Order: sequence, then C-alpha cells, then structure tokens
Amino acid sequence: MGVSYFVRSGGLLGFSEWVRDNGENPNMLMAEVGLSPAALYDSDLYIPYLALARLMTVSAQRCQREDFGIRLGMRQGLEAVGALGSAMCLQANLGDALRLMQRNLEFHARGVLIAVNQSERWLELSMDFAFATEEDCDQLAGLSLALLCRCLQQLQGVPSSPAALELRNGTAEPGVYRELFGCEPVVDARRNCLIYPIELLAEPVLVAADLRARLSQQWQSSRQRPERDLQQQLEKAITALLPTGECNLAMVARIVDLHPRVLQQRLAAQGSSFSALLESRRLRLAKEHLAHSDIDLTTLALNLGYAELAVFSRAFKRWQGVSPRAWRRQQHADRA
Repeated sequence: MGVSYFVRSGGLLGFSEWVRDNGENPNMLMAEVGLSPAALYDSDLYIPYLALARLMTVSAQRCQREDFGIRLGMRQGLEAVGALGSAMCLQANLGDALRLMQRNLEFHARGVLIAVNQSERWLELSMDFAFATEEDCDQLAGLSLALLCRCLQQLQGVPSSPAALELRNGTAEPGVYRELFGCEPVVDARRNCLIYPIELLAEPVLVAADLRARLSQQWQSSRQRPERDLQQQLEKAITALLPTGECNLAMVARIVDLHPRVLQQRLAAQGSSFSALLESRRLRLAKEHLAHSDIDLTTLALNLGYAELAVFSRAFKRWQGVSPRAWRRQQHADRA
C-alpha cells in the first residue's frame, strides 16, 4: 500500500470567504480537485493532503492571486487547529506550546515536516512536505508558514514578527511578505523557514480575551441539543489531545469549560463516562489509521496516548479479538 498523507479540514477555515472575495466559487474549486464541500463545514474531517495542495494551487490560478495561500493562512490562526489551539493557549510559555504542537503534528497532519532548530541566538522553524516531489506545494507552503506565524502571534501578549523568512519559491511580490510577515523575505533559499530570536521560547502565553472567547465558543454546547453537542465536542477534544500526552479528564474539562465533576455527572446522566468515551474514541481512531494509513504501530500507540505498543496491542485485541497487525492485514486483504 502506498503512503497516505492527510490533514484536518480545519486548514480550510476561511477558504470559502476568501475565494468569494476574489469572485470565484469555492464549491467548484473543491470539486475540481476531488474534495467534497462537506469539508468546508466540518473542521475535523480528514482530507488528502495532496488534494489540499492542489486546491491551493488551483485557487491561486483561478483567483489570479499569487499571494492566495499566505493571505489565507494569515486569516486563520489558532481557530483553524481546533482543540489543539485551545490546548496551546493553556501552556505556560511559547516553548511549551511549540512542543505540544510538535507532539500532536503527525496524527493530525501526516505529511508535513516541521524541524525546530535552536542556536545560541536563533530559533529556526523550517517546514517541508513529504509529497513535495509529487505535487506543487508552493501555495501550501505559504498557507502553512503564514498559519504558523499567525498562531505564534496570537499566543503572545505583544505579537512579534519573525526576524527572517526564507522561501524556496516565493509566489508573491516581496512587498507582500514584508506586509504580512513583517520582515524581508529571502527567496530561492534552500528551505522554507521562519526564524525568531531564541528568547521567543521563554515568552509567556498571553492570549487576547476576544480570541479566548472565540476558541471557547467552539466547545460550548448549543441550548437546543446540549447533551448531544457535549459528546461531539468531547470527541473532538479527545482526538486533538490524545497525541499530546495530556488527554485526561482535567485537561478536557478545561477545554470545554466545565468542572471535571460536572462533566462526569453530565456523562453519567447519559449512561456514559469519560473513560468509556476515551476508549471508544481510541478504538475508532485506531481502526481509521490502521485501515487507511501506513503509520507504524508504535507511533500509532503513542499517538493514541498509550505508554507503549504492548499496552495498545492488548487493548485492541480486547476490543476486536485480534492484534492490530492482524486486523490491518485483514483490512488490506479485503480490499485487494
């Protein structure tokens, strides 16, 4: 089986509005690259990463905007990364927030490679894509670098600009990069990279009140169907937090803005519990990844919050009656 690269559909936040601002039809552009418009309305779907790269390229062409990707990325920010964004806001400093992002990355965006290098003076955040030889990734790189830059700004009390921006292929005029990133771009570089003073890592996380309110709103149950919505929001939060090692009752309760005891009581009223919901979500995610990706079992186990592969294997066999390796083989045989 070939390698599968996928990404959360949260990367499309603001896409429809940006395309319409440029006089084009977002649904038609989605259809052109084989994506369902449903991905525009549910930020937690998995979509093929190569299709997202094609969508950015095609949209830039149709809208006649060389700056399409970077301007879309700057329109996004922490809201585009779901529960992970909320969890990053709860970290003590930007170094902790970046480490949380790195631990979480492969499970939610399989195919993007972010290297964090530190020297005495500089923090370098370089980005690449595992499928860069298969698809034009210039617009996608612009989107992703802008999103990362925007997220870091939103986590700071006083937003700062990177000290430098390096680009393999600049798709826009230098003035656009100066406007959006606040620094001079270096084009035709050997990498795509944001460079910050090393002091950034120690800066405390200070998030504006209006952004906190918007992020919190993602996890509020509607008055019309509060219990059903609560379960859906808990599932989203669990999915995002599992790979971070911080998927526990206390952290999930903070994200959905409920006291842990109140959360347990509301789940008990539905005949459920946090531990039951956690195990159910683990099983569903395990089956999705075993069936549709080549992720190795140890990485999958860690991303599902297990201390080691053996613990995951025992749990999976208890659920399905066979080991994860045997279950994966059977799925592939059934499709052959």
